[in-house]
Amino acid sequence: MDQKYKPIYAEASGNTFLIFDYLDKYEHDFDENIIRQHHKSYGFEKIDSCLVLTKVNNEEHIPTQLHDLNSVLLMRMYVYEPGDGFCGNGARAVSKYCFHHYRKLYNQFIISTDGWLHELLERGEDEQDVEYLVEMGESLYHDPAGDFIEKGILDKEGKFIHSNVTWHYVNTSEPHLVTFDKIDDKELIRIGSSFNQEPNKFPIGINLNRVLNIDQSTINVLTFERGINRLTPACGSGSTSSVALAKRLGFIDQAVSKVTVKVRGGHLTVINEKGKVYLSGPCLVEGIDKEVSKNVM
Repeated sequence: MDQKYKPIYAEASGNTFLIFDYLDKYEHDFDENIIRQHHKSYGFEKIDSCLVLTKVNNEEHIPTQLHDLNSVLLMRMYVYEPGDGFCGNGARAVSKYCFHHYRKLYNQFIISTDGWLHELLERGEDEQDVEYLVEMGESLYHDPAGDFIEKGILDKEGKFIHSNVTWHYVNTSEPHLVTFDKIDDKELIRIGSSFNQEPNKFPIGINLNRVLNIDQSTINVLTFERGINRLTPACGSGSTSSVALAKRLGFIDQAVSKVTVKVRGGHLTVINEKGKVYLSGPCLVEGIDKEVSKNVM
């Protein structure tokens, strides 16, 4: 395997990643088989996703205001598996990686997806207190294409009942179903596995989240993730979607600007600030943090 593109191991609130820096290349200019070989060598059960970074070369994907701005690095971040979509916790790890390796070349880092620009941020003066954030984008409560409603999966309010469990649809750069009903882990796995084996209903798969309200600024979220089709230690887009829905349904006041999300891998913070939503939390990156070396094979 090409040692030039040796993956960088990273962790974010319990999620594990391999970051592939192809920022000297452009979109799709890499071999997916090599990415999957690395994933296999580390162990599919040990690495949640591989994150492949490239530059954006299609001008249609570059907003007019960013044209000719050499101080801005506009990236694609391909997520394997499933090979598409967006990963909030992965983006936080990428944020830390980029600010440490490319801060002398660029002042601003942005991940471009088909529907949103996700700005990466670094905040804090003291090295011990620096946090790395990603702008998550708007949460939508209906399927933009309308397919789910047309198929009768969702009602006009964006929810449906399956196995006596009420699910709400929320898309925060990733499609999620969220429930506040009390179901155990086995039931979440059973329903998640079932939904992700129904391509006629969910052609790209679907993430499922079980939410427990703790107090007016804290929730607990457990996510069954599409692609890898298992429970994960954390999910950034799932946590953000769950907070957005909790506010929409009145479990958390809209005025609360910071919500702590407890997950199996630790915690996350969802921040509402000046009309934007950011995701924050602990993360470790190989070559930057000494603590991460013991987990690297």
